[in-house]
Amino acid sequence: MCWGTSIGGPAFTHLPYDDYPILYANLIRHEKLSTRDRIVPYTVFIDPQLGRVGMTEREAKAEGRAIRVVKLPMSAVIRAIETGETRSFMKAVVDADSGHILGCEILGSEGGEMMTVSQVAMPGKLTATAMADAIFTHPLLAEGLNTLFAMLDA
Repeated sequence: MCWGTSIGGPAFTHLPYDDYPILYANLIRHEKLSTRDRIVPYTVFIDPQLGRVGMTEREAKAEGRAIRVVKLPMSAVIRAIETGETRSFMKAVVDADSGHILGCEILGSEGGEMMTVSQVAMPGKLTATAMADAIFTHPLLAEGLNTLFAMLDA
């Protein structure tokens, strides 16, 4: 068993990096921290990569949330066209009221790396509009996130 799985949750190697400070705070400093609301990303290293973080569309609907879902084929991403890696897609689940990103899934070249951009935006409470308006270096795969989130306003 992975050390990080002793706290519970998925058995990902990267979780112990987050588990340790929580264990330390609770056991040594007698605080009451929890892993309950943390945003856990994962990447499946297949070809192309699958990176996912947060809620899926199905999970959001099961909770009765008002959501907007947007999906962009990689064939609409400039860098993917340049590299010939146009198979697959980006998908985001966004809270319909606040515009906050609830989840992101990217199946594509470097999908895990691109998903991480949305992962960082989520605890920062950046909205889909902020992501659509952000300046991403051209031509990076992550630039496709501008297009993905801009589609919500289209």
